[in-house]
Amino acid sequence: MNQRIPTYSLYGEETASAREFWMHAESIASRSRLHQWKINAHRHDALFQILHIRKGSGIAVLGDDQLQLLAPCAIVIPEGHRHGFTFSDDIDGAVITVLARHFPICRPGHPGLGDWLHSPRLVSIKSEHDDARYLTETLDRLENAIAEGSARPVVMAEAHLATALMLLRRMEAPNVSPEENRDRSRFDALMALIQVGFRERWPVDVYASRLGLSVTHLNRIAHAFAGKPVSHLIAERQMTEAKRELVFAQITIQQVADALGFEDQAYFSRFFSRHAGLPPRAWREQEHQRLTRNVAP
Repeated sequence: MNQRIPTYSLYGEETASAREFWMHAESIASRSRLHQWKINAHRHDALFQILHIRKGSGIAVLGDDQLQLLAPCAIVIPEGHRHGFTFSDDIDGAVITVLARHFPICRPGHPGLGDWLHSPRLVSIKSEHDDARYLTETLDRLENAIAEGSARPVVMAEAHLATALMLLRRMEAPNVSPEENRDRSRFDALMALIQVGFRERWPVDVYASRLGLSVTHLNRIAHAFAGKPVSHLIAERQMTEAKRELVFAQITIQQVADALGFEDQAYFSRFFSRHAGLPPRAWREQEHQRLTRNVAP
């Protein structure tokens, strides 16, 4: 097809003028009603989207394909892919938009998930599937966590996003070996424990003990599902929280260090510099300047 497809930040806003955000959620009806229930074909260069359709029907244009959509279903649209929709006027659902570069978990989460996310997906949520209720609840919770609006709920939203993507892939391709299912559950449990323990700076052997595994076995699972050892997953979670505190909280570097279990500010600064390439104070100033430029009229 030679027709030029416009690139939008959301549905029609110019990319350069939109304020940067990490996650956004709104009802499908609130936007599509303004366009007579039709969203013309377009693409987003840096945005990843999930549409959760609870009620209604329509047509989805995904690449060169036109697909019938019928609730309940979900549509996953990686950045850069052409898509458009025509919805029935009784449509009920949400569109969740993620600034893709802030969420690397969208890509490597499980074996095959990265490949699965390279193309748009329309997944029917079959009520008889074992995961149907859990998936629906997870998508609803993701929407609600984003709607809460402050920096802190984004942490919860990350976990809901990762879980929803895993469940959607499993629902579309259920033929997974029992061993992979078992290790996937262990990896999910590890990620949930990291959410609990990263502020206490638990060592890797604490996570292994709580999961009833050896450190070697747990690291093997982490490498299989995330491509990195447990220590790196913990450090990434600590860095994510440190960066949020530095950008959004009016607190000192020492207070950020204390909140993350670092008694020594100098040690925290070395840890942060090793992972971010800048000490925390310089990184905070850089990000504040960047954000100021982004929101300037």
